[in-house]
This record gives sequence, C-alpha cells and structure tokens, in this order.
Amino acid sequence: MPAIDSKLTDAKYGYDFVVATTQSSINSTMLTYINGLKTATVTKCWYSDDEGNSKMIDYNELVKQLGGADPFAVPNGTKKTAGSTVEKLYNMAFLAAFRITLGIPPGYLSDPASVPDVVVLGDNTSSVTYNMLCSKFQIIEMNYGAGPRVPPKWINLSQPSTGWVFQSKVDLRLTPVGNTGYSKLPPNVQQQVKNLGADAFGVQQLLFDLNNAGLQTVPTISGLDSSSTAGQFLTTWFVNSYFKVIQAAGQPVLNYTIVKHDNPATLVPTDLNMEVCPFLDPNGRPYASPTKAQADLASLNYLCSVFGKPLPVAVPFGWNWVSAQDAKQFDGVVSINRNTFASYLQNQLSPSVPSNCLIPTARITMTNAGFTKEYTVGASSGGTATFVTPSSGATVLTLHYENTAHDIAGLNGSEGEITLKPTYDILVTFQNDNIVIIQHLNVYLSVRNLQTTVSGNIVDKLLKDTYKLGVDGSGKLAVNRQSDPLVDKSENPSTNDFVNLFTQVNQIVAMVKSLNFASTTFQSFPIAVVQNFVFPGGRTFAFKNMAFSNNQDLTAAITYADPTTK
Repeated sequence: MPAIDSKLTDAKYGYDFVVATTQSSINSTMLTYINGLKTATVTKCWYSDDEGNSKMIDYNELVKQLGGADPFAVPNGTKKTAGSTVEKLYNMAFLAAFRITLGIPPGYLSDPASVPDVVVLGDNTSSVTYNMLCSKFQIIEMNYGAGPRVPPKWINLSQPSTGWVFQSKVDLRLTPVGNTGYSKLPPNVQQQVKNLGADAFGVQQLLFDLNNAGLQTVPTISGLDSSSTAGQFLTTWFVNSYFKVIQAAGQPVLNYTIVKHDNPATLVPTDLNMEVCPFLDPNGRPYASPTKAQADLASLNYLCSVFGKPLPVAVPFGWNWVSAQDAKQFDGVVSINRNTFASYLQNQLSPSVPSNCLIPTARITMTNAGFTKEYTVGASSGGTATFVTPSSGATVLTLHYENTAHDIAGLNGSEGEITLKPTYDILVTFQNDNIVIIQHLNVYLSVRNLQTTVSGNIVDKLLKDTYKLGVDGSGKLAVNRQSDPLVDKSENPSTNDFVNLFTQVNQIVAMVKSLNFASTTFQSFPIAVVQNFVFPGGRTFAFKNMAFSNNQDLTAAITYADPTTK
C-alpha cells in the first residue's frame, strides 16, 4: 500500500493534499516528453552599433540585410571575399548569434539509458539541479582580430552529438516569503510558474518552472572547456548577454510555454508550494551518502491548500512517500488529508440530514369540563444538527440530533403527561479501502393518564452501509455499496382495551407509526455522495491502489500518463 504512514492532519503539516513523485519517474517521463516536444528554435543575434555597443537584431531582419542568406549556413573558417556573406556580415559589424532547440541530443537516441538526468532533486528545494539538454545548439561569431591588417575569422560551431549540458541550480520554493527566487519574479510570471490548473503536477509545468531564468543560478556548461572558442563564446553571449538579461526579467530560457486546461478535480488548489524530500533510512533520517538508487527515490512534493485556506510552511515529512518496492509498480502518490476528505463527505451528506432531524409536537387538550383528554402528537422534518470531526482515529465524522416535545394536563401533571423524543445519529469511519456509514433513528414515546404510563421506542432503526472504494484510471472514485440488513428494534407498547378506552394509547402509538418519516426518509445514502469525488492530477496521472493510510488520509498510487498526448 502506498504512503501507509501518511498523516497530513499532524499539526506540523496541515496541507489539504500532497502529490509526490520520485526523481526516477520525473526523469524518465521528462525525457519522453522532451524527446517528443515540438518546440520552436530560439535564435538570438547581435551586432555592434556606431559607438561600439552590442545590440540585438532580429534574425529575420539580419537575413533580410544579407539579401536572404542564412548566416548559420556559412561554413566554419570561411574567408571574407568580395560580395560574400562573410563580407556583408563584416560590413554590418555583425558580432555573434546562436540557435538552440530544446530536446535530446541525437547522440543519445540509440542509448537512452545514458542520457544525463534532467533533474537531480538532492536534499534542498532551493537548489535543485537542472541539466538543460538541447537537440541542437549552433553558434556563429565574427572574430575581428587584433588590428586592421588581421583578417576576420568566421566561426561556426555546433555542439557534439552528445550535446553541451547547461547545469543550473533552481529554487523551486514557490513562496513569496523569504529570499526565494519566486519572490523576485514579476507578478504575472509568478502566476505562470505557480500553475494551479489541471496540469499543475505534470512534467510540462515542471519543465516550464525549471526553465525560468529567474529561478536559476547562472549555468555552467559541462562537456566543454571554458577556455575553448565555444566556451568563451557561450560565456560571453549565451550567459552574459542573453541569460543574465532574461534572468533579471524572470523569463523562460528558451521561450518554452504550456497550454492550460480546465481542472475536473474535486479539490482544486488555491495555493501550492514545492518541497524536496530525500529518501529516508529505516531510522527516518536522510542517507548521508545516498546511492544512485536511493537518490532516485527522493520525491518532489507538491504541497496544496484548497478553498483559499492559508498554505502551511514546507516541513520535511517523517516518512517515505514511495518505497523501493513501490517504485517498481508506480511513480508516486496522491494523499488527501483525512479531515479535508471528511469535510468533502460531510458536504455531500448534509443535504439529507434535515429530513431525519425531526421536530416533534405533543399536546394534551382538556375538554368537557376536564372529563375528556385528547392526546395528539406530530413530527416534521427540518431540524438542524452539526457534524463533528474527531481529531484522530478511524471515526472521522459524527452527528447527533435530539429534540423533545412535552406536555402535561392538570395541576403539576396530575391528569396526564406525554413526551415525544426523536433522535438521529450518524457515524462515519475510514479504514482500509472502505467508508462505513451507520445511521440510527430513534423515536421515544411516553404517555401517562393519571397513574397509567406506557412508554417505548416507537421507532428504533439502524442502517449500516459499507462503501468499498476503488479508483479508475482518470482519478474518479469507483464505489460499490454493501448494505447490511436493516436492524429494526422498534417497540409496540399498547394497553388492553379497557385502559385504552381512557388513555388512547393505542391510537397515539398508531399515530406515531403512521408518520411518514419512519419509512420514506430513513434510507441509505446514494453512492453518488462518494463516487463523484475526482482526485487531483487526473490529466497527468493514471491512478490505482486507492486506500486509507493508517491515519485515515485517502491515498492512491499514481503513474505518469504519456506526456506527449496531453
């Protein structure tokens, strides 16, 4: 069972729900997505103005000024000759340009297992390692030499088949509190980074966040000598002239964008933060020097609140979301706070409650100069009662309602007395993969005429329904209701005909039993009160193995759906 120790009700946490996925699953899914990504190529070009300042020029404008020639097609080392493209570039004081396409370098396509991890979570949410991979990276530069007699040198280089890896540390703390990268982003960019929609937990959104220069440190380039021609170019033009500019503006490195979709989930986050949790040893501590397999079991956790509630601060969890054995079967876990799901269920049950909360009436009328007494009773639905959520344990909701109608006749009730007291109780428990709902309806009647008293539970019925839960692939609960036989302990107090002639007890009992509430409103709750729940992340994951944790959080195992089809 996934996340058997999940306890989001603990005062340290308090998140409404958490989505946790492992480093290994993120990387495998991310590579699938990047490999199929149809993203635009980013091209940036610079020239020198009359005062010697470097200025950007649009690539299409550059081609136009070159008479339609593509500068990236000019081979490395081409000489400046009369009328050549190199001469035109020289005359317009062209400096440099690069062309980048996000993707898997072609040298890895025959051996996908050797591709570097795109994400290394580590143990600190503020410094997650991001390795940006490009399927294409081409650089061109006009090297003007040291003097007027030194001919210019044309440089045109491309990354090797295994690519250049641009490695940055990314601050994934999506909170405006503290010195976070997110807090320094413009408000419109913050909204894009903290996506609260249907795709919030997908690798598409994660890649968008990782690619935001405002969250990154200045990248280092592995697989390349920084003193080489390409290394010096990338430091000058990609890092200093391009990256640092977009970093200050909090913009994506490669103009990568995503399309947002409507969210069908029952619980839609109104705030979200991320947290990295390394894999814990049997003593609940992170491994000091984790193996690659242990590092791959680290989890990226999305901490979510709903309905506008404040999001608690990120605190390390005291359990592993995915065990080594679990990781062979699924990619992560969704866990719904016990109290949050109980609150959802309460809202579903509440509309049916007033019909069983009976408002009684009881009256004794004296007529014929006190020689005749008429006993009348009645009950109508519409009473109010409040659910209570115990702080812990399998019982997650209780409700108790009671109301009493009472009347007397004669001095201090010497002539007679009548009491009608309905009660209604609900008990809801979560355990394993079951929700158990027990309802108990009771109506107590006591009638006295002079010294003759008859009393009993005219209605005493108990319903027990077990809703066995499953989850379909899209995250919607699947429910099978099993109802125990109705337990009916209703009593039928009566008197003999002689006493009845004076007390009307039999007629009163019949009157109570004839009230419609006993048969028409006391029934099992429909399956829909549970079945309409949809887990968050339905567009991103396939779901299975739904169960309640040992602390009654509602959990489900998740596996990334094919990101190229979303």
